Amino acid sequence: MKNRFFYFLSVLLILSSCNKDDESGQAIDTFHEDYYDVNILPVINNFNIDIETLNENAIRFKETISLENFNKLQEQWLKTVKSFAKTRVYNMVDVKAQFFDILIYNFPVSSTLIEANIAEQEVYNTSYLNSKSSTSKGLGALEYLLYGNQDSEEALLLLQNNTYRVDYVLGVTQEILRQSSMLIDFWEQNYKEEFINARSMVCTENARCLAFNQLINILDVIRVTKVGKPAGLENSSGANLKSLEAFRSGNSLKLIKTTIEEVEHVYSLSTVNFSSIVDDIAGSSEISKAIKGAFTEVYTNIDRINISLYSAIENNNPNVEALYNALFNLVKYFSVDAASILSVTVLPTDNDGD
Repeated sequence: MKNRFFYFLSVLLILSSCNKDDESGQAIDTFHEDYYDVNILPVINNFNIDIETLNENAIRFKETISLENFNKLQEQWLKTVKSFAKTRVYNMVDVKAQFFDILIYNFPVSSTLIEANIAEQEVYNTSYLNSKSSTSKGLGALEYLLYGNQDSEEALLLLQNNTYRVDYVLGVTQEILRQSSMLIDFWEQNYKEEFINARSMVCTENARCLAFNQLINILDVIRVTKVGKPAGLENSSGANLKSLEAFRSGNSLKLIKTTIEEVEHVYSLSTVNFSSIVDDIAGSSEISKAIKGAFTEVYTNIDRINISLYSAIENNNPNVEALYNALFNLVKYFSVDAASILSVTVLPTDNDGD
């Protein structure tokens, strides 16, 4: 009975912690709406702005195929893919069901399919790309076209010698822009109101529970899919380097860190965060301080890998396993300690994606 009492008390505290009083004195919980306006919408809008700029750079590159424009295209690709890494923190179940994440950035890509598409010498528009595998388009395909097999010079040479290859770059970029606009429209025109009004005691129908579960999910995906499996640390027979995200450009660690930073932002640094609720319910900041320390440990282990993650795994760098273990520790704080305080039901994690 004592445990049940504390459970119901914690639920009541969660429901009241973000309440505000309107002029009539009625309590209004605005956490869900504020979470969308302050955290989600700016991130998906910023990604859309970055992909628009990438598309403009692709147009300029098609007009003038020069090293300068090629370098600008690579730089903007990285900026865009980092922006997208942040959106994955908000890839709720209903959003994921629309497959925006896979259509915008699936990995690993199939270089065989990409080359076959280019060899067809078609008009690479929406009609064409809609029928093609997600492993032959999106930001992953652009990385292959801009970095080749870890060889930017060869990638540029191939583009200089094949106008259809350049057309494919532009076509894929325009398709990503279309998907980005559709992602915003889905939130604004469809899912936003459903998310804001999802207040059931059932986790799968409660926005706060779904949002916190996505933080757990994305951290565990990073641990398992983006570090563990490529490094051979997930009960596998060995490393699988080609399953590593962004290995061609050498930006795997940058994308991992960007996503983790966004998780930390929404947990404790944003004006609409979870740590304040955890602290209020717990009556202390002990758990949030421990989580802050766990984030610091992860960043420290990322920074200790002073080469690409691909090279670190290839050379059996011990810091890779240290990072994997630090991520496990961070996931545990979220899925056990913080989730318990919030009375959040931890939903199954899909480690095959975000």
